[in-house]
Amino acid sequence: MAGEKARYIIKKAQDATTAAVQQMEQTHDLRHLYGQPLDLSDDSPDWFVHKLLKREGIAPPLVEQGKDIDMATRQAETILERLRRRRDWLAQPHAGCTAETAQAFNETRARTLEQYRQALTALNRAILNYNLVAPLPMHRRGIIVARAMEAAERAVPPLDVAAFAPAPVAETPGPSRSRLPWRRRRAGG
Repeated sequence: MAGEKARYIIKKAQDATTAAVQQMEQTHDLRHLYGQPLDLSDDSPDWFVHKLLKREGIAPPLVEQGKDIDMATRQAETILERLRRRRDWLAQPHAGCTAETAQAFNETRARTLEQYRQALTALNRAILNYNLVAPLPMHRRGIIVARAMEAAERAVPPLDVAAFAPAPVAETPGPSRSRLPWRRRRAGG
């Protein structure tokens, strides 16, 4: 995604640079540079492209791919964090959580944890693809999905539906209808 865009920009920059240098050589605009010392601190073959990309605020494709992995990691963690905040709020006494709400949360929890599992699996694929092209010091560790899921399930346990069920109301025998003080008795009987 971002890597393709960076490669396209690099190609365009190389073409533009080649064309500009050829034009300057033909018009003798580079005469003032003859005899000047060159800055050879960057000895890579793409030094000009790197300098141009840096000036434009674009990183090399490998760095952009690393940024994509970081963003995917944050998105996966956001899924879990939203679920954790929702559970914490529902567990508070002033939230007014009912048994139905707790049951709905538990169903949502199961779906969200499955989303989290899928996000981690996709993240592992992205890390593998990154590690195939990155030099060894830049490799990233994959995620052990089973461990991450166990940790997520411990961090966000399901709500106990029975804890939110209303307490049964015990029926107490009350006065008979005829003895209620606000009821009028009939005059004859």
